[in-house]
This record gives sequence, C-alpha cells and structure tokens, in this order.
Amino acid sequence: MTESYKLDGITPSRIERPDTVDNLSTALKSIHSDQQAAVLWGGGTRMHVGNTVARYDAAVDMTNLNRIVDYRPPDLVVVAEAGMTIGALQAELGKNNQRLPFDVQFADSATIGGSLASNTLGPLSGRYGGVRDLVIGMSIVQADGTMTKSGGSVVKNVAGYDMARLHIGALGTLGAIATVAFKIGPVPEVMRTIAAWFDSAESAATAGIRITNGAFMPEAVTLVAGQRASAKASELAADGSSKVSGNAVMLLVALAAGPATVERQVNETTAILGGSMADGFVVLDDDLQSAAWSLTGQQSPAPTLSIRSTVKPTATLGLLGAIGKLDNFDDTHIVAQIGFGTVEAHFQGDVSGEAVRSVRDAVTSTGGACMIERCPSELKHDLDVFGDLGAPLEVMRRMKQQFDSAGTLSPGRFAGRI
Repeated sequence: MTESYKLDGITPSRIERPDTVDNLSTALKSIHSDQQAAVLWGGGTRMHVGNTVARYDAAVDMTNLNRIVDYRPPDLVVVAEAGMTIGALQAELGKNNQRLPFDVQFADSATIGGSLASNTLGPLSGRYGGVRDLVIGMSIVQADGTMTKSGGSVVKNVAGYDMARLHIGALGTLGAIATVAFKIGPVPEVMRTIAAWFDSAESAATAGIRITNGAFMPEAVTLVAGQRASAKASELAADGSSKVSGNAVMLLVALAAGPATVERQVNETTAILGGSMADGFVVLDDDLQSAAWSLTGQQSPAPTLSIRSTVKPTATLGLLGAIGKLDNFDDTHIVAQIGFGTVEAHFQGDVSGEAVRSVRDAVTSTGGACMIERCPSELKHDLDVFGDLGAPLEVMRRMKQQFDSAGTLSPGRFAGRI
C-alpha cells in the first residue's frame, strides 16, 4: 500500500490518513516528535512538481478531509477542507448556480490543498487572477501540530498581513493547508468559445492581445501550439471551407455573460479575427467547447519535460518566439495564457541537462522567470527546478526556519532545496 505514495524513488514507512483537522494536528505532532519527515498528499496529480525530496518517512493523505465547512450562497463565500476535490466543490456550488472561477486539469482528482500548494493556473487566470486571488482565508496546521489561521471568511477582510499567500505555491513545506475560504461567483448564463487557427504563433498571439485589450474582458484567451493544436484545427475545418497549415496554431477565446452580451462579444471577436488574418474560426457551445479546451490539458503520454514561464503579458510574443526556435525535441506543445503572461511548454523526446539549459536560456532571454515542472528524476539531482531566485531565496530560507526549523515537511522540495 505504501508503494502508491512513492516519491522520487523513496517509499514511506508510515501512512497517516486524518479525517478531521484535529486528527491532522495530532498526526503532524507525532511525526514531528519522532523526528521524521512527512510529505502531504492530495489527489497526486501534481506530485511531480518540485525538487527531489531529501527525507521522506511518512505520507499524510489529506483526501479524507473532504467536507464543506461553511457555505453562504448570498454572501458568495464558501469554506472547504483541503482534501476536497475541485470537481466536488464545483458540483456543490453548482446546485446554487455558483462556481469557483478556477479551472484545473483532472478536477475530479485534484484537491483544493494540492492545487493551492502547487499554485495551479488555468485559462480563467487571465480574467480572475491566480487561485491566490480567490482565497480570503485559510487555516493551517504547522509542522509541530500547532493550528493557526489567516484571513477570515468574509470578502472584505483586512485582518493584518495576508499570511495565507505564503502557503500558496510552497508545496506544503511551510505547513499543511487544512481549510480554505474562497470568494465565489455566479455561473454565467451563456458561455461560448471561439476557436480560431493561424499559420503562426505570432499571428495568433497578436490577435489574442488585440482581443484582450479590446472593449470587453473575455473569460479566457489562450494560445495552443503543437501537433495536437494542428490536428484539432484540421478537425474543426473538416468541411473544407477554410485552409489549415501543417503547423496551425489555435487561439481559444471563452466568452461568458447574458445572451445579448455574448452575441455582441462573438461579433466583435470574430471581426478582430477576420482583421488579424485568421485562417479560419468556429463558434462552439455545449460539449464542443470542452473538447476544444482539452487542448490546454495534460498530454498523453506525459511529457518528458514541462516548464512554466512567466513574463509581462506584452512580452508573451517574444517568449513564444524564443521557445519556438528550440529544435532539440520530438514535439513541443505550448499553452499560453495571453492576458496573464504565463506560458507552459511541454516537450517530448530525450531530455538532457543541455536541453534544459537551452529552455531556460530561451525564457531568460525575454526577461521571464522559469520553473521546471516536470523532468526526468535523474536530472533533478543535478539542478534546482526553481532556477536561480537570487536575493529572495534568503528570505525563503528564513521563512522555512521560522515555520519548520526541524525540516519535518517535505524537506528539499522547495526552491534552494529548502
């Protein structure tokens, strides 16, 4: 049974499955007292993110912490336990025609805590910000079992420093996220997706920037390039009414509002696409939208190398060009959130240290920051997947010393092998 919790070639000798926050506190207090090291587990969908763990004695499975603690639909606030999946939370909110405007891959498996700890981003980030922008409060169990709180459960909360943000993206190295309070919103009355295809990433990105800077804010504007994008473009253009190049790049634009507003947005968006020389486009609804947006999800088989890069939105085009010049991989699948400045690149093929350096150099040449989210385990021993963070790394070391001086929680996984 412990084999299913194997990480970086290490199998834990101890499994804890707390089903209440008090039990989580008790489990971490025991692990800390025994001078062991623990790794927190949610749905396991993003356990590949982070550096190699230095010590690993106990797996703490959070998935039994899966309840809604407080839900007030009129106040647009929900508080849920960290082991609840994003899909289950959305299903409960949907009963009141509400949603958390946050999208993840594998929503039926990805947990709230794991999504926060790994700072997952999706297409909706361009309009609603990252998941950290939706959090208004959080309860944390620290490495020694101490329970703390940050923020609250009301949208207008100004109770001092926003300590919850320390734990978003920290990979569970500073504490275990126990419960989270989110601000939520209504489900849009009508949703449409316009899928357009271009003969180059430059043309697609230019159109995406024009749409993002237009008269209204779309739900999402996402560029997808690679073999999957070309195949999808060919499928959508199967009636032969428009041409599709062999290296077609897709631009997906999500629109959401009332019927009349969406109709106007569709007309304005298609006018921009026509002026941007799109090779073709279609307007999708219902299940056809989901099929198109699946292009932004995980590849199968899983890529051998994945990076997440962040630049100013205005520099997205330059970053796409730099990545597009890399030619030492069998296939490159690119997902770029035009309005958010985030570019994910997934590579298939043999991966060497030199190949990783070439990707990093391509990103830094455009002034961006780069994190390697997936690579062969043997390479993780020789590189820091977070890259060179410079002066902020010393602050992070002090935070780790303050919150987990004994190195109980996922030692080595964070930047600088903290």
